[in-house]
Amino acid sequence: MSFAAGLVGIVLDDRYRLDALLGEGGMGSVFRATHLAMERKVAVKLLKPHLTSDQTQLERFAREARATMKVDSPHAVKVLDFGVTPHNDYYMVLEYLDGRTVQRELDVDGVFTPARTVHIARQALHALGAAHRQGIVHRDVKPDNLLLLRVGADADYTKMLDFGVAKLMEGAATTERSRMALTQQGMVFGTPEFMSPEQACGLPLDGRSDLYGLAATMYAMLTGRGLFDVVAPIDWLMHQVKTPPPHLAAAEPGLAAYPELDAALQRCLAKERADRPASAEAMEQLLADVAPTLTRPPGAARTQRLARSSLFSASSYFSSLPSMDIPSHRASAPTVGSPSLTDHPASSIAGIVEPDDSVAMIIAAQRRRGRMIMFAALAIASALAVVAVIVFTSMARSPSHAGATLPRPLVTEARPAVEIADAAVAAAPIDGPAPDASVAALSPDRPSKPDKPPPVAKKPNPHLEAAEEAAAQGNRLRQLAEADLALRMDPRSGRAKYLLGDALVATGDLDRGCKYLLALTRDSRAQQRARAAGCGQSVD
Repeated sequence: MSFAAGLVGIVLDDRYRLDALLGEGGMGSVFRATHLAMERKVAVKLLKPHLTSDQTQLERFAREARATMKVDSPHAVKVLDFGVTPHNDYYMVLEYLDGRTVQRELDVDGVFTPARTVHIARQALHALGAAHRQGIVHRDVKPDNLLLLRVGADADYTKMLDFGVAKLMEGAATTERSRMALTQQGMVFGTPEFMSPEQACGLPLDGRSDLYGLAATMYAMLTGRGLFDVVAPIDWLMHQVKTPPPHLAAAEPGLAAYPELDAALQRCLAKERADRPASAEAMEQLLADVAPTLTRPPGAARTQRLARSSLFSASSYFSSLPSMDIPSHRASAPTVGSPSLTDHPASSIAGIVEPDDSVAMIIAAQRRRGRMIMFAALAIASALAVVAVIVFTSMARSPSHAGATLPRPLVTEARPAVEIADAAVAAAPIDGPAPDASVAALSPDRPSKPDKPPPVAKKPNPHLEAAEEAAAQGNRLRQLAEADLALRMDPRSGRAKYLLGDALVATGDLDRGCKYLLALTRDSRAQQRARAAGCGQSVD
């Protein structure tokens, strides 16, 4: 059970009873709640406890409420109230909407028809246009943030959710304080699968970034997949910046019957924002012009493909790519299933512009640990091959084997050890360590072993330090949240398990807390804390 699930049933600020957990995001949790005085069903968004000591996040949360109140559109969720409880819990109250997200629809019923997709997108553009006129960029347009309701005869009445990550447009701020960027240096907030190229690079944004995100969302609605066939966030960001957008027919042949829709999406997915529609109103007009062409039947039977939602990330902070020029792409789009940038040398990938050296270094650093093991194995194999060649040659020249018939070697001439070592080095990818060149000095009497790869430095875990600090301050809620994040970052961390177990026990969750503490059989501090809490002597 998550921390948020444990809050169900409490009364927030003496006004709102939290009745059920609806979902959890990067910044907070959303509950179905009841306004006790008015007996009205509402939705309450509660900021996560580990963020309440971060002034930047608190400013962001307050800005979310104020910004959403300014968005005047029937297709944007309404904010009814926001405030801070005496216990420093930051919350926001929104209208309760009983519907289903586009993502949920994709997961259950599969892909959307072109006409339905354009109908939903045009309503979303109404909300985005209202936000952009207030100087607000959504920054996280995706299937999970489009809610579908039944209103009158419209079964797909669309509401845009969560302007909580909205960032004021460049130049819209009026004071020096409001011009300060609240996003951490070198970090971007959003979902990599739907980020615009400029957002992936951490550049200033305007409304055209949201148009890219909506076009990527439409592609997912039509095909049941993201634009590119990759998984890691760094790969997504690289492809968003460097790879031409795929055509609809490449993922779904039946969509070849709608070239006008495909051309519209290609324009909205342009790498350079100047090549996209200039505003939400311009994109809405573009889709309105396309709508009459969508009544024709598809060119081939369409596959009712379910969304590959497991590949879609949750909204969170991600390291932005180094600052780089976003090139214009006139090349043809890659086919579906294009290889990941990290699976092959960058220069050998067809249809993908070679990434900058600085980005290649980032990718290499993230995978170096696994490759070191492979390179060590390659070096050992090379050494064994050299020994085999030398032993084989010695046996052939030995007098005791003068009359024996030896097996014919596969090659007519044995290659020198130096040549074999050079071939092993040449075969290794350029971003990893080369095998030890000492294999050239092997002899029949004393074969040497290649050096072991240097140990990889363990990643720092900032959540672990934050949990320790919270424990020292007696802030159990923050300790609980930070320890949970620390354990997700490093599932083998004994310190994180202890801090989480300690916090769970302190907040009344004895069952889960005791399991964590008693599992640390070699940690005397954990066993002592378990005895003090009255835990049993065995783990279920």
